[in-house]
Amino acid sequence: MASRSFAVVGVVAAAALVAGVAQASAAPIATDGRAVAARTHQAAARTAADETPSTFVPVSPTRVLDTRENGAPVGAGGLVNVDLNALTPSNATAVVLNVTGTQPTASTYVTVYPAGEARPTASNLNLVAGQTRANQVTVALNSADRRISLFNFQGATHLVADLSGYYVGNTASSRYTTVTPYRALDTRGNGGPVGPGGTRTVDLSTTLPAAATAVTFNLTAVEATAGTFVTAYPAGQSRPLASNVNVNPGENVPNQVTVQLGTNRSVTLYNGFGNVQLIADVAGYYAPGTGYALVPFAPERWLDTRDPEQAPGLDTSFFLGLIVGTPDIKGVVANLTGAGPTAPQFITVWPGGATRPFTSNLNLVTGQVAANAVNVGVAFEPNPNINNYAIDFANNNGYVEVIFDVSGIFVAA
Repeated sequence: MASRSFAVVGVVAAAALVAGVAQASAAPIATDGRAVAARTHQAAARTAADETPSTFVPVSPTRVLDTRENGAPVGAGGLVNVDLNALTPSNATAVVLNVTGTQPTASTYVTVYPAGEARPTASNLNLVAGQTRANQVTVALNSADRRISLFNFQGATHLVADLSGYYVGNTASSRYTTVTPYRALDTRGNGGPVGPGGTRTVDLSTTLPAAATAVTFNLTAVEATAGTFVTAYPAGQSRPLASNVNVNPGENVPNQVTVQLGTNRSVTLYNGFGNVQLIADVAGYYAPGTGYALVPFAPERWLDTRDPEQAPGLDTSFFLGLIVGTPDIKGVVANLTGAGPTAPQFITVWPGGATRPFTSNLNLVTGQVAANAVNVGVAFEPNPNINNYAIDFANNNGYVEVIFDVSGIFVAA
């Protein structure tokens, strides 16, 4: 087993494998399940009985922060606050953002949390010097003035944030339905790469209900021929000033995307430069009158395999079941970080008890530290080593440490 120590961030050394790439299968399906209980002081108690569950209002992507506009990056140990009063109603409880770090001068991480609260032991974005990388963040709002804080650990970095929706309490807006992840788009076998300034439509009309208002999927960009960005937005609408994925040649970069549905329950994907292959794995959808409501909170670390008191990190001989331990929690909103991988690989996360899907959530190269948002269901895992309500994790190659920071739970409305 690999050493359990790791640097804050690593270096990109080689191309990672993506689920479905010719040279990588979905990996042997391990039968040896290993269990670890969620390390949290409050999650099990957070149910509809003691919190106000919130429902979702999607918006076309809107830029709410760009530190490049005033030329001042966020320095080491620095904060930038974002006031969302003008874009969210008084009963808003949380927002969904795409946060991008760019032009960092040192390896660093970024943490997003409710303004005015203590900074949590959690992270949302890992960067190396000179890198541009994005990650979706669901973050609770400061109840007093609907502000959030973005903290940078070391060096200096510019930060960009695009709003894609918000949660509100005591309303009948859209609720979330988790699904076992499935692949809705893979341009490698369907139409070829998206060219410079080109678009590709993800048609979800046959897999999502007619009332669906938004969808959450993992978007992976691979085989880019030039440094580029990809923007996801509602089909039939004008392309917004926003981005979701930033990728360079030789990289495989994922990012979870929550986006409002457009014409014919479809989403448009736009590519800025060169050619790029795009993969979309659906994790869930929002619709009124069905599904689950969110209870948002400041991020909590539920899993850290670097801790010797928890289960070891992943290798291909077993899958890991994170025990939530209650049927009241139907799903979670979280940030998944992989650290110290010993080989190029991908990590897949799925609801307990379901068949391991042919999808991926996080792509890593040897020695890298990287993160991606994950919305995933909680369900009963019957494996005798787990035998509880759980979330399952597996990787396809080598060894990797896994960190899982949860910022909200889905409960029955």
